[in-house]
Amino acid sequence: MTKHILLGAITALVLAPAAVSAADLPMKAAPIPVAIYDWTGFYIGVAGGGSLGTSSHIDVATGLGDTQGYNVKGGLIGGTVGYNWQVSSFVFGLEGDASWVGEYGTYLDDGLANLNNPAGPFAVTSYTKETWMATARARFGYAVNNLLFYGTGGYAVAGVEAGIKDAASNILLASATSTRSGWTAGGGFEWGFAPNWSAKFEWLYMRFESAPFNTVVAEGPRSVPLDDNVVRAGINYRFGGPVVARY
Repeated sequence: MTKHILLGAITALVLAPAAVSAADLPMKAAPIPVAIYDWTGFYIGVAGGGSLGTSSHIDVATGLGDTQGYNVKGGLIGGTVGYNWQVSSFVFGLEGDASWVGEYGTYLDDGLANLNNPAGPFAVTSYTKETWMATARARFGYAVNNLLFYGTGGYAVAGVEAGIKDAASNILLASATSTRSGWTAGGGFEWGFAPNWSAKFEWLYMRFESAPFNTVVAEGPRSVPLDDNVVRAGINYRFGGPVVARY
């Protein structure tokens, strides 16, 4: 009996330092979740900016320019709706928008004859005016957490008025309004500054089909092409809470 008690005491003395050392080891900390921005989901937003395009008036019968090319510029504001899918760092999306546009440009044309003076020119102001525009586009981007870089392209449509005015009196002589179809392409970046909110900046180039309108009888119809460069900023609200936790 004494022998067993002595052996147990010696074993306890040997193992005691190891147990004390193990108790002094630091505990492993629990993993800390890292917030990752997820761009997947429906969103709506508003956007506004400016546009700078070019237009001209071309005689349909001869194909010659009644005017040289001139700038058409103004502001725009409107709404946006879309949906994104995120796969790893890649983001695919569909987006549509519609905007009110106040874009206008003129050219002083002094070569137009009229019924009262068919042999001689008189000065008129040729103009192009864009009143609204909309797009339906695909988006493809690369996300760096809450920063998204993207390219975009698709269909564009606009309401355009073209006409001529008497340069001296500014009286409207002839005009026509048409809905122009076309295409658009561009790119931008978007910053998620809050769980459901993001801000974007983008540039879009738009090219619309040409449409004719009749001037005075003595000259006949003119064709009026139009293209646009749109630069705008916007804010989007994304539904569903786009922040997830990753360990």
